[in-house]
Amino acid sequence: MSENITRWGVGPIFTGISLAYGAMIFMLNQIYFPSLRFTLFSNTVNIPLGVILIGIGLPVFLIPAFTIDKYFYEGKLCTTGVYRFLRHPIYAAWITFIIPGIVIIRGSVLGISIPIVMYLVFRILIVKEEHYLEEK
Repeated sequence: MSENITRWGVGPIFTGISLAYGAMIFMLNQIYFPSLRFTLFSNTVNIPLGVILIGIGLPVFLIPAFTIDKYFYEGKLCTTGVYRFLRHPIYAAWITFIIPGIVIIRGSVLGISIPIVMYLVFRILIVKEEHYLEEK
């Protein structure tokens, strides 16, 4: 099974499904429910809160994204840095920080479903990657 895993893992499939679902939700929200918005506290709080979430998520996403190549091509399992605490920090950054930050900034009620669907897709797709990591 491991010969089918690239350095990208299930990322391209996960990204494609997530982007398609997210685009569909934001279009539905914009076309059919433009006034259906939420505000946690106020816009003066929502925007900074969303920016903070995105600001936390970007390093959690970018640092592993640029360091994992070395380990993958050496055939080693990375267990240092953020990988010491999270098995899948790149996916976690999107699901728990970046996408919720965008949803909070936009105030999209339908957008609340995006990280939930992304998590479900992740749990389904990650099985293949988990088997590969267990072999390592």
